[in-house]
Amino acid sequence: MDLAVLISNLIGLFLLIGVGFFVVRAGLIPAETSKPLSTLLMKVTVPATIICSMLRPFDPGFLRLGASMILVGAVMFLLFAALSMGLSRLLRVPEGRRGMWCCCATFCNNGFMGFPVALALFGEEGLALTVMLSIPFNFLLYSLGAKMVCLDVSGEQKPLSWGRAVFNLINLSMAVGLVLYFTQLQLPQAVLGPLGYLSDATTPLSMIVTGMNLSQGRMSDVLRDRDAFTASGARLLLFPVAAWALMRLVPGLNALVVGAALINLAMPAPAAATFIGEEHNGCTQLAARIVFLSSLLCMVTIPVISLLV
Repeated sequence: MDLAVLISNLIGLFLLIGVGFFVVRAGLIPAETSKPLSTLLMKVTVPATIICSMLRPFDPGFLRLGASMILVGAVMFLLFAALSMGLSRLLRVPEGRRGMWCCCATFCNNGFMGFPVALALFGEEGLALTVMLSIPFNFLLYSLGAKMVCLDVSGEQKPLSWGRAVFNLINLSMAVGLVLYFTQLQLPQAVLGPLGYLSDATTPLSMIVTGMNLSQGRMSDVLRDRDAFTASGARLLLFPVAAWALMRLVPGLNALVVGAALINLAMPAPAAATFIGEEHNGCTQLAARIVFLSSLLCMVTIPVISLLV
């Protein structure tokens, strides 16, 4: 396990969270600014990131491995979602927090951390497989994950329909990205340049929004939040081990697919949960705490999980 890559990415993550925390605590910008920033992420920069991730050379020989990774990702995220709903009730996660707990336990930070770690451990092919994993991840996070978050919303707000959850701008951008990948259409540089700039803004903006939400409480509250610890435990240990056990039962599953999938499924909670919560009036404070805590604890858990590869 290349701990240097992991620690380097975590330091960057915490510094960006610190920026969001500081600008609110120092009174430079109001905490309410996180709402329009979250809208910017959902409507502009995340779609650009998804399209950019698919702008890669088409490799017919890679299709079988890529299809295996997409199938593994879809099955695992759906399984995690089902398990998280049961666990949240077993652990008595209170109403108003349960949906966000399930979202953070189910989904992982496979972009900001998963991409560089997969590249360091498995090379270019491992990175390409991680991009394939992002297809079911993005589709389910911004549809099923959004529906989970909406479980915490009071009855006064109009519920999010499955139609609105599935047919959103992010999933549309994923369809565009897949068309570009399979057709190998070349976008003009005048379009690629701004698209790349917007894509590069996603990680810092999402971390800053997480820090802004953390600033609403005391840091000691994070360490006393039982729900943040249980969600982090499920995300970092319980679900990756369950995924490993299930993948071992599948005959003929490529070892590289197993390794890349397992490492990505062991990543901490996604920062996207915070701005999804902002967009749908979910429990953003719990999301920020789980993102922070799971990112801290994964320095111990990911090396442990990597021993299973």
